[in-house]
Amino acid sequence: MIRNPILILAALAVISGMVGAEPDLTGIWAFRCEDDLLSQPFPLAEFTAAILPMGPSLSGACTGESPDPWNGMVTGGFEGGRIDLMVLVIQHPLVVARMTGTLNDSGEIDGTFVSSDEEGSGWRGIFSATLTSPNTTLYEPAAFEPLTFVPAVSGGISDLQEAAAEPPLAVTPKKREVLEIGYTRDTIYSRPVI
Repeated sequence: MIRNPILILAALAVISGMVGAEPDLTGIWAFRCEDDLLSQPFPLAEFTAAILPMGPSLSGACTGESPDPWNGMVTGGFEGGRIDLMVLVIQHPLVVARMTGTLNDSGEIDGTFVSSDEEGSGWRGIFSATLTSPNTTLYEPAAFEPLTFVPAVSGGISDLQEAAAEPPLAVTPKKREVLEIGYTRDTIYSRPVI
């Protein structure tokens, strides 16, 4: 009764490929981190990330509110149910975190993180992440404010005037010194020693 065995084998291959396929992590995720050290405010305590997978690679943007509104970047990978993320918080001081975890049966991500900033503070602990929306277009970055450590330029173009600069004085020696090196048969070195 089998009419086309090649077609049936192709259908079975597609179905078996779907069974082992990785879950789609596309969407907006709410992250909650619990710091073990509790030494000082941790900027990644609660943040939102828009994650876009490309095969096993992940990338996206993130934003948080503590201690001040900030924006950041997310990059990493997801394979075999394990996730490995790097988060960069773009504020002063810069904060970097590495988060590793697993996707559990309820669709949440649980794991551990380590983090540090450019001033030498460090944190470690556990995190969890929940998918809040599969639609990444709903992601909203923090309000844009210029970074305090970037110099701002004020004034307009009319404020800039070209000043007639005097040409630099050329200092040239009035006479040249000539260094004369002579060799004799008794010279020990093959080149002069000065």
